[in-house]
Amino acid sequence: MDRRSFLAAAGVAAVGAGVGTSTLQRGFRTIGVPRDADSIQAGVDAASPGDLVLVDAGTYDENVVVSTPGVTLRGVDRNAVVLDGDFDPGNGVDVAADGVAVENLTVRRFQGTGVYWHGVAGFRGSYLTAYNNGYYGIYATGSSDGRFEYSYASGHPDAGFYLGRHRPYDATVANVVAEHNAVGYSGTSTGGRLTVRDSIFRHNRTGVLPNTLDTTDPPQRASRFVGNVVSENDDEDAPALRYVAPTFGMGVVLWGASDNVVADNRVDGHPNFGIVADHNVVAPSGNEVRNNVVRGSGEADLALGAPAGEGNRFAGNQFATSAPSGLRADASDGSRRVAAVFERQAVAQGDPAPGGDWRDQPEPDPKPTMRDPGAPPRIADRATSWGDDGENGDGEPGGGTE
Repeated sequence: MDRRSFLAAAGVAAVGAGVGTSTLQRGFRTIGVPRDADSIQAGVDAASPGDLVLVDAGTYDENVVVSTPGVTLRGVDRNAVVLDGDFDPGNGVDVAADGVAVENLTVRRFQGTGVYWHGVAGFRGSYLTAYNNGYYGIYATGSSDGRFEYSYASGHPDAGFYLGRHRPYDATVANVVAEHNAVGYSGTSTGGRLTVRDSIFRHNRTGVLPNTLDTTDPPQRASRFVGNVVSENDDEDAPALRYVAPTFGMGVVLWGASDNVVADNRVDGHPNFGIVADHNVVAPSGNEVRNNVVRGSGEADLALGAPAGEGNRFAGNQFATSAPSGLRADASDGSRRVAAVFERQAVAQGDPAPGGDWRDQPEPDPKPTMRDPGAPPRIADRATSWGDDGENGDGEPGGGTE
């Protein structure tokens, strides 16, 4: 079923004022777990497009697969509804259908990914906690028209939040927190209308990493990173896969990335680079780095590696050091010294993969839960948020949600 068909099946209607936040699904059923179905999977299997599967408090030892479009899977309490993988194989929630929202629950200790959308049009993860899973935390690939918001991810050997391998992505990541991961946010080969904003990326091995990793997919390009706090990403005890070793101790890394905007962020406390663009598969080009406050970097606050492409621009930033030293006035050439730091880090981090075990990373404190978990579901797309109108939002613009 394509996106237009499932929206029609769900019977959506826009009511009231505001963009996206008032788009409710009507004519839906609420399927209670365990009231109406004895497992989450049974509840999801019984749902039709537009239905709400509402899960009661408890710990659920199951892998959930969602294959019906337009379904909302929601817990009654983010901290009390827990999918626990007990370190067994598989993903926590695996979504292969358009327009599915997963909300207000915790997913932990799966060998795979916490919550995973793949090959879909329309997705949303709201008020989620994902921790100590063996791959990614909250993840979408080959997808479009989606949103991650008011969520938390920690203890993953790849990215806490990941959007990858699609163009255009038409996605927003807003008011999230990522810590103790290999990477806070990663976007591999993403492009077009993708914004990461008002979030916190701290105490990961690497903070924010839009990247190109190979020639299989087009190079990464055209994302926006605005209003975030990126702080002290040098956690040697965080788990990691080998490929991210060169970027350890860096805040925002445009790694083979082009035509991105990095603006109005606060980036501090990194032993290598605060904000850096460097060659990886392709040279970085056309990136605009402006109006950021970057402090306390060991190698340089702002940096551009060699070889560099054309059109990179660094303007209006508050910083103390840069490489090359004249970067603010002239970003036409990068510095070989910058590339050497990436090479040095790849060696210094060693082989096999560095860091701690994802199974025993710190357990997070309780996080804000949805105020009205029984509310009608909202269509899963980029624009539709639980927070922007303040109705159910517990996030803090400009600083994520604790």
